[in-house]
Amino acid sequence: YAYVDAMCQWMIRRPEKYDVVVTTNVFGDILSELGAALQGGLGMAPSGNIGDFHAMFEPVHGSAPEMAGRNRANPTAAIMSAAMMLEWLGESRKDSKLKTAAGLIDKAVKCTVKERRVLTYDLGGRASTRKVGEAVAKNLVILAS
Repeated sequence: YAYVDAMCQWMIRRPEKYDVVVTTNVFGDILSELGAALQGGLGMAPSGNIGDFHAMFEPVHGSAPEMAGRNRANPTAAIMSAAMMLEWLGESRKDSKLKTAAGLIDKAVKCTVKERRVLTYDLGGRASTRKVGEAVAKNLVILAS
């Protein structure tokens, strides 16, 4: 148990210590915004609201309607939210002969970001949403083959 202000400090000082934080909606919003900033911004932060039987996955920033139709939003959080959903659905069960779709998506996103050639505005680049999505898809094809 922790007070939200203390948790904010702890997350900044030792973010690697935290994998899952269970909290109420209001404090979850505060902590997820902080966590998103620590990993590059809201465009990089996937999320999952997971219950006993059902779950919903979306970027931390939600639908970002102010970005609709502008082709400038960072699609990374949405793509990674889909990977989280596949994991939750049980797709990522380990089979030494098979690469999982969730794992391949994760690797494709990491490769794309690491290359630093195709970055959206929030990461200091000029690439469109479509261009980043295409770069991730290209890396996914390469990794899957």
